[in-house]
Amino acid sequence: MASGTAARRLHLAARRLAALDLAERGLKRRPDDRACLAWRADLLKALDLPHDTAARRAGGAGVDLAEACLDPFAEIGLPPIESAALYLAQFDPEIDDARLVEAHRAWGRRNADPLPRHSHAPTAPERLRIGYVSADLGRHPVGRLLLDVLPAHDRDAFDIHVYSDRLAEDDVTKHLHEGCAWHRTADLDDEALAARIRDDGIDVLVDLAGHTWDNRLPAFARRPAPAQVSFLGYGATIGMAAMDAVLSDPWEAPTDAHFTEAVIRLPSGRLAPPKLVSRVPRSGPPVFGSLNKLVKLSPPTIALWARLLSQVPEAHLFLQSSGLERPEIRRLTVEAFAAFGVAEERLELRGSMPDGEHLQAYRRIDVALDPFPFAGGVTTCEALSSGVPVVALAGNRPLARQSRSVLARSGLGDLIAADADSYLQFAAEAVGRSLSATEPVPVQARELEAAYRQLVAKRRGSSPE
Repeated sequence: MASGTAARRLHLAARRLAALDLAERGLKRRPDDRACLAWRADLLKALDLPHDTAARRAGGAGVDLAEACLDPFAEIGLPPIESAALYLAQFDPEIDDARLVEAHRAWGRRNADPLPRHSHAPTAPERLRIGYVSADLGRHPVGRLLLDVLPAHDRDAFDIHVYSDRLAEDDVTKHLHEGCAWHRTADLDDEALAARIRDDGIDVLVDLAGHTWDNRLPAFARRPAPAQVSFLGYGATIGMAAMDAVLSDPWEAPTDAHFTEAVIRLPSGRLAPPKLVSRVPRSGPPVFGSLNKLVKLSPPTIALWARLLSQVPEAHLFLQSSGLERPEIRRLTVEAFAAFGVAEERLELRGSMPDGEHLQAYRRIDVALDPFPFAGGVTTCEALSSGVPVVALAGNRPLARQSRSVLARSGLGDLIAADADSYLQFAAEAVGRSLSATEPVPVQARELEAAYRQLVAKRRGSSPE
């Protein structure tokens, strides 16, 4: 019981720390946002962190927002924080999958479905206008994943429009600009954004955020385009009537059970398969590791990784994640593993690193360990691209199957474990394994274009809204 309590204590702190990051991101965009100020103040208190001037001047919201953002069924009248609760619930292994889907549907009924919608007469233009909506088009996983997609679209058949809420543009942003009609929309509220998209005549509108922070789901709820689809940034259901479909793949979503929308499965995967790199195996004691967010270290994940260290007594565990630079979070991490018999000297804990530099950590790691129930996505791709094998546990919900999808499409299905015992066996056997180098052929843009035409064809057979 004590061991589980220590792991739950770390996981609760990590979820609140993730929420604090969201609140601070919101305040960078809107420094005087009273809801974000109150949310941040409640989280600082819950994490026992010092209150600064901003936290002291934040007014109360009439509800404990530090608790509300951990409850996917919370009805607090603040749609962005309710969205954050849905996102944070994806990390919780104790929430039943069916209830998680229902929580998304309830969010839609409260916050999206009642909004007035634009009316459209379905058409079938030869040259489709595609609109992508995101605040993450830069040095962010979503921005990097689109580098091989946006520039590759067939400009003879598709006009590409981008509605970007990103404030700090960088080299990735500049590369994504090429060949697109780029609209900076951070100053537009949801209603104005929806009107702008409608006026631009977009045929298919693509959500790249889902319930992650800075999403524009209320704009999608107004149906500014005849066909609307969610892709890449979330990987789970959205839960609102105005979202026609979710783009996934056969490995992440073998059934439709976890979605309220139609599911369109991309043959090459929601996350494009990475380039595999072969490297010379390390020497010395085995090092297992993870660069996933600390919030992904669920209690069952910690328990299983502790079992692995027990079975491979000479091994160490390397963890690098934002939050581990904080002494109080390091202490909770050490306590969580100590409760399962793992001595502190067997842990190597590092905080966040600048973008790009974090990849150097893979030189220290023999085998990357995938967490659950929220598996790695870009992190798994980065490990494989660094020559490090990744061992994953097959899960049920789509976000639990991200690594399974990447590994299966990379010819590494033998690293996908069906149960905990297999996971331990595969991890121990993968030490010293060298991956075979590959050079995947990029096809995702063509598959997306086929999906967009499929959506338009389906809408053409429907009645005007």
